Amino acid sequence: MFRRLLPSLLALASAGAFAGGADAHFKRATANAFDDETPWAEQANALPAYPASPNWVDFTAGNTERNRLSVDATALEIGADGVVRYTLRVLSPGGVANISREGMRCADRTLRSYAFGDTIGQRWIESAKPVWRPIRAEDGVRQALRERLCDGGTPRRSVEATVAEFIKQG
Repeated sequence: MFRRLLPSLLALASAGAFAGGADAHFKRATANAFDDETPWAEQANALPAYPASPNWVDFTAGNTERNRLSVDATALEIGADGVVRYTLRVLSPGGVANISREGMRCADRTLRSYAFGDTIGQRWIESAKPVWRPIRAEDGVRQALRERLCDGGTPRRSVEATVAEFIKQG
């Protein structure tokens, strides 16, 4: 009986080896087929004018956020580099406004602060450390922004669609 099974067992063992070899070859051949050869680079962009006549669109970031949150619909930009740039206003219950110019990369869930608003001098003060950093899970404001600015891992298809998402979600 063993003599009859031996050829079958050898055939099965060698078939697995050939299949594994073909599979490994396929994986090696296609591993980089869809990878972009060039690393991501942010496009050059200038700060927009300080918001003189902003069109603030309010949004919420959960029940615990006491500040009034808004983005300027006239300053929303979706860059060719995949960065959504926006002007954010955080208005405290006491009426103090913090305005910042930020960018968000939907693909890797990172953000960058470009500048902060001087509400007295009506000008931008560029960020001392304009580096990309991950959006933290506990940052409810940026999480709420990501839900509205991004459609999964990509920016929404247009500025109009993004503004509509802010209005829809509130």
